[in-house]
Amino acid sequence: MQMSTATASRAARYITLHYFVTNMGLFGLLSTLAVSLTAAGFDAAQTGFLILVFTITNKVAKVPLARWLDRISAASSVLAGCLAAAAGFMFLRIAGGLALTAAALALAGLGISVNSLASKQLAADASDRAESRARLFSLINIAVNIASAAAAPVALFFANRHHDNYVLTAVAAIYCIAGVTTFLNYSRMRPALRPRAAGAPLRGYRTVLALPGMRSFLLINFFGWLCYGQLFNSLAIYVSSTLKSPGRLGWLYTLNALLIVAAQLSVTRLAGRWTKDRPAIAAVAAYTTFTLSFITIYLVPGYPGAVAAVVVFTLAEMMFVPTMDVLLLRLLGQESRAIGYGMFSIGNAMGEAVGGGVGVAVYRWLSGSGYGREFWLITAALALASAVVTHKLRVTSAGLRSLTTSVAA
Repeated sequence: MQMSTATASRAARYITLHYFVTNMGLFGLLSTLAVSLTAAGFDAAQTGFLILVFTITNKVAKVPLARWLDRISAASSVLAGCLAAAAGFMFLRIAGGLALTAAALALAGLGISVNSLASKQLAADASDRAESRARLFSLINIAVNIASAAAAPVALFFANRHHDNYVLTAVAAIYCIAGVTTFLNYSRMRPALRPRAAGAPLRGYRTVLALPGMRSFLLINFFGWLCYGQLFNSLAIYVSSTLKSPGRLGWLYTLNALLIVAAQLSVTRLAGRWTKDRPAIAAVAAYTTFTLSFITIYLVPGYPGAVAAVVVFTLAEMMFVPTMDVLLLRLLGQESRAIGYGMFSIGNAMGEAVGGGVGVAVYRWLSGSGYGREFWLITAALALASAVVTHKLRVTSAGLRSLTTSVAA
């Protein structure tokens, strides 16, 4: 039992560190990519196209590969993904012209996508042995937010001094080191780890969709990312254009990251006690809190309202993010986790894209008509409707209704 506890602790530590290191590279790249492409001489249309290529491969490439990735060890997939990403970034350093640059970004995006999916699998395996799934995913969320807060300023420091190649070299090195280190760590642990379920040929997207509660879960998750999409899109337009405070927008995102780092574990623990460790109820609580955040920005005018709204929004985010991972794994069990997480990522990307895109369009339309503040009432109504639907599905869906035991199970 002691060995099992020690193994579980190492697995949690390894995957949390892997998330931190790889996200240092990813956020460093994302914060400088547009600047670097512009400095390389690409015009606005070409820069937009290249960013689109990277975004699509980064978000979507894992989906068609999930069926095959599920049949090999997640540690091997991490190694392959990180090395492919590193190769793409090094190729980007020497690539000239639109076609070669697009190819380099596509290779890097493919590698990041494979690593992302395999990392989720390793996190799921580690959570099987952890005392609390929610706590492990909370630690990972903290690691990601520390990386996002630390990487961007450092990368921008070099990019603003026209040392773009330094950034690309550093990001490539980060992915290479992370991939090799994580692979070796899990290779040493492999004899002590529980074997993964053998892949079956019928494990496809239809099989996962047919699992009890899975469709309801995907709808609930989609709602959450609709709400989340407002943070980096509608709120950004509100603060920069309506409040005329673009210079203070970054402080709101810093506040969001710091709150998660400081309070995520406490919020997870308190939410678990309040909901009696029932993740579906935690999801309802998260959407209710999203509702309060949007009402806050409507009721409190100016920049102080934006600050207060971000604080409440972050509280909702801290409940929402680990809860979705817990719910997914409880529904999947030992079914195809690569495919399950592939579908999960599709819902995340679609929800955030639709929420952000539609949110910005509606806000601009209402703002142009003099009703910009009413936009936050609309988003509050959306979040409240999400809470109501989630509560209804929690009762009517057999799969969700069965999740009455501890989240840590």
